[in-house]
Amino acid sequence: MTKSNAGLCSLFAKSLWGGALVTIALSLAGSTASAQRATLKSGLVLTNVTIVDTHTGKLLPGMSIAVDGGKITRIGKAGTLIAAGSARRVDGHGKFVVPGFWEMHGHVVDSPDSADNLALMLANGVTGLRQMSGSDTLLEQRKNGTLMPATDTPELLAMPGSILLRGNAATVPIAIAEVDKQKAEGADFIKTIDVTPPVFFAALAEATRQGMIYDGHLSPGVDPVKASDAGMRVIEHLGPQETLMISCSTDEDAIRQAMAARAAAAAGAPKPPAQSALSKNATSNPILMRALADPTALTRIQHVIDTYSEEKCRKLAETFAKNRTWQVPTLIRLRTSEFGDDPLYRNDPNLRYVQPSTRQLWDSISQQFAARMTPADKETLKQMFALQMKMAKLFGDSGVPMLAGSDYGGMWLVAGFSLHQEFDLLAQAGFTPLQVLQMTTLDGARLLDREATAGSVEQGKDANLVLLDGNPLDDVQNLHKIFGVVRAGNFYSKDALDSLKDKVRMHVTAATAAGH
Repeated sequence: MTKSNAGLCSLFAKSLWGGALVTIALSLAGSTASAQRATLKSGLVLTNVTIVDTHTGKLLPGMSIAVDGGKITRIGKAGTLIAAGSARRVDGHGKFVVPGFWEMHGHVVDSPDSADNLALMLANGVTGLRQMSGSDTLLEQRKNGTLMPATDTPELLAMPGSILLRGNAATVPIAIAEVDKQKAEGADFIKTIDVTPPVFFAALAEATRQGMIYDGHLSPGVDPVKASDAGMRVIEHLGPQETLMISCSTDEDAIRQAMAARAAAAAGAPKPPAQSALSKNATSNPILMRALADPTALTRIQHVIDTYSEEKCRKLAETFAKNRTWQVPTLIRLRTSEFGDDPLYRNDPNLRYVQPSTRQLWDSISQQFAARMTPADKETLKQMFALQMKMAKLFGDSGVPMLAGSDYGGMWLVAGFSLHQEFDLLAQAGFTPLQVLQMTTLDGARLLDREATAGSVEQGKDANLVLLDGNPLDDVQNLHKIFGVVRAGNFYSKDALDSLKDKVRMHVTAATAAGH
C-alpha cells in the first residue's frame, strides 16, 4: 500500500463506526477504483442511503447495503455495490436506514383476524413481535410451522405458554409443574399476571432455574424490590396500575399489606354472576372493570398518588438498574385505559382497520367508562397517567433498561399504529429520539440475546430494515415517515405497504356490509 493510500485508509477508518464497516472502509480505501466495485446478481441493493447507528446515534451517509438470503451481505460506499442479473436495486437517496421496529408487547397471533393484524404491523415497519400470551395449542402450532402466515408478517420473536393466574397456578407445586411443562413445550419465557405472593416467587425461582425469563405483572402484595432482587427480568405496564407505584409511596407498607389482604379475600370469595362478563371485558379496559367491581379502587389509587415520593422512586429505579430489571411501560395502553372515552381514540381514523365487532365492543366499553367515571375519578386517572409518564422518564434517566411495546389487543389499539403512538408518548415523556429508536430496536435485541443478528444495521445481521424519509434522530415524528420496509430480505415499497393496509380495509368493509 502506498503512503498516500495508507493515509486515506486511516482517515476513512476514523470517519466510520462499527467494526464491520471499518473493515469494509479499510478494504475500499486500499484498493483501486475498479476493485472497489462488487456486482451482485441476486438479492437486493439499497443505494445512496444514510445508515443510522443505533449504538451511538452517528450517521453514515452515502452508503449502499447488499441483501441476500435474508441477511445483510455487504455494506459499502455508494457506487461500490452494483445490482445486476435478478438483483433488485432500490434508490435510497435522502433515506435513512434503521433496523426494523420490534413490538415488544403485543397480543396478535391469538387475536381474531390475526393475519390482517400482522399485515398491518408490517405495513407500519414492525418486523418483529414479542407475543405476550400463549397456550399449549399455540406452542404446538409454532413447533409445526402453522402458527403464522408465511408472508407479509413480522418475525415471531418470543412467546410464553399459558399466563400464570390463580386458576392454573393455585399452589406452589402446581405452579412449579406449570413452569416445567411450559419449558418442555418450548415456551420462551414465563408470564405471570395474578398469583399469590408465595406462588409468584416459587414460579420465579423455578423459571430462573430453568434458564427462562420471568416476566409480567406484579401480583397484589408482591414487593417489586424483592421481585427484582429475586431475578424477575421484565415488568410490564409499570406494574400495572398502582402495584409498582406503591413502592414510591411514603405509606408503602400499609398500602401493600391492605392490597394483599383484599386479594386473598377476593380469591376465596364466591364469584358473582357478573364476574364472567367482567372477565370478558377486562382485556379491553382493566381500569374500568376494576372500578365496576370495586367502588373504592380509585380512592386508594389517589392515596398512592398523594403520598408519592420521588426520593423513594429513585431508590426503586436504582434497584432496577442494578439488577437489570427491564420495564415495558406501554404508555399508550395505560392512556387508552385511563382516558377510555377520549374523542382522540373514539374518532381515530385508523379505526377503519378494525373489525366492526371489535369496534362495537370498544364503543360499548367507552360508554360504560363515561357513565361510571365521575369528574373526581377522571381527575385521579389524569394524575395517575401524568405520574406514570414521570416514572417512565425517571427510570430511563436512572439507567433502567426500557423497551417499546403498545400491548396491542387492548381497547382503542390498532395493530402497528399503536406502536407509533407509543413512540410519540415516549417522546412526550422526555425520551430522546435516539432512546426511542433504541427501545424498539437495539434494546429488544439485548433482552432476547439477539445482538449478534439484530438491533443494528451491520454486515451479517438479519435483513429486517426500515427506510425513513426523515432523520429519526432529529424528531421521533420521522419514525412515522416510512419509505419502505425490508423483511427477511424482501423489499416492500410504500405502495406495497399501502396495499397491505388496503386489503385489511377491504376485509373490514366486507364484514361491515355483512353485518358481522
